[in-house]
Amino acid sequence: MNKVLLKSNKQDWLTPNTVLDRVRIIDTIGLDPCGDLNSLVNATNTYLISNGQDGLSLFWDNKGLVFCNPPYGRGLIKWARKVVYEAERDAEIILLVPARPDTKWFSILWNSMDAVCLWKGRIKFDGAPHPAPFPSALFYFGPRPLKFRRTMEHVGIVVS
Repeated sequence: MNKVLLKSNKQDWLTPNTVLDRVRIIDTIGLDPCGDLNSLVNATNTYLISNGQDGLSLFWDNKGLVFCNPPYGRGLIKWARKVVYEAERDAEIILLVPARPDTKWFSILWNSMDAVCLWKGRIKFDGAPHPAPFPSALFYFGPRPLKFRRTMEHVGIVVS
């Protein structure tokens, strides 16, 4: 199999409205800890790396629903650990990542999540000319896994 089809050097994938519209059904997005100036997330609070804010070192509590689409790549394990840590502190989080069940970070998320949606098809990220070269997963951590399931079951396979 062609390795180019399984790998991408791109790390900053801007979330499209097709995903964000589903997330917003669950609730208003209170925090985007991986903010980008070109992002469509429009969270009430945003941590922008360009402003010196690091979502890995700042707390996510008391911000409402957190939507996190972290930079993809080797750093994903740090984000997985941060998400689990914040969820244990009662943050409600939806995390968009590549569906890579063969990785350590995916296992960390899988073993702690309240639900996960394995998105049907490939997501076409905002500004990208083509759909992503990988499948995607939306992990949910929080008190409303049933609402997450009902919201996401139309766009993917939901496991809780």
